[in-house]
Amino acid sequence: MIKIVQVTDPHIGATADYRLAGVDTRRTFHEVMEQVRTEEPEVLLMTGDNAADYSEGAYEHFFAVMQTFEQPHYWIPGNHDKVSAAESAAGGKPFQRTLDLGDWLIVMLDSVIPRSPNGELGSEELNTLENVLEQSEHSNVIICLHHHPVNINCTWLDTQRVADADEFFELVDRFPSVKAIFWGHIHQEFNSRHGEVLLHSCPSTCIQFLTDSDEFALDSRSPGYRVIELNDDGSINTYVRRVEIPDMGIDIGCLGYE
Repeated sequence: MIKIVQVTDPHIGATADYRLAGVDTRRTFHEVMEQVRTEEPEVLLMTGDNAADYSEGAYEHFFAVMQTFEQPHYWIPGNHDKVSAAESAAGGKPFQRTLDLGDWLIVMLDSVIPRSPNGELGSEELNTLENVLEQSEHSNVIICLHHHPVNINCTWLDTQRVADADEFFELVDRFPSVKAIFWGHIHQEFNSRHGEVLLHSCPSTCIQFLTDSDEFALDSRSPGYRVIELNDDGSINTYVRRVEIPDMGIDIGCLGYE
């Protein structure tokens, strides 16, 4: 069994005084990562919006925290991220597209439309995925991206889902080796299926979005992360853990942010 922890949407600011809807996102990121440490995962997957503002200071802080872990960590960009800035802060280490874990392969996709909250893969990204899947000899594949490829019954968020999701799933359907798809962006837990393919999102390490909402709204639920256990028989066990953080200072009436 291979144990992975997914962490997403920390929204770290350039400086320590940054707040998102009243929340100190550096503090909540630290608190969540300290509990993640107790899980003793073999791999850490960071599924986007690692920074709040594309800034060098945010990425420097993010990678400084991640370097305190012995386990390898892998990241994908979110709509608040800039790949070149992240790569620079990571010492020039490039955004890695695949991770070979024996019988398991993890494919990491970029669903970002620059300067937009909306998601799209585009022909280049879909071609990359197709080539990887065609060439892979792995029995089991997981796909990770930032944006959600299915509607989640949040009207305002569903306008931001992957625009070419139909093409994405047409491709996925050709490869029975694909066992699951994991994403961030929606700041809430979501669990479903596309045929036999598992579909899961992850809570943010900072603020949470209210489920089943027509307009932007925050939830009072605690930050969290997702544990993903890849079994030798090709099955997956996955669940969310929440981290209780007192006095977060969340402005529950916040009407949005950029």
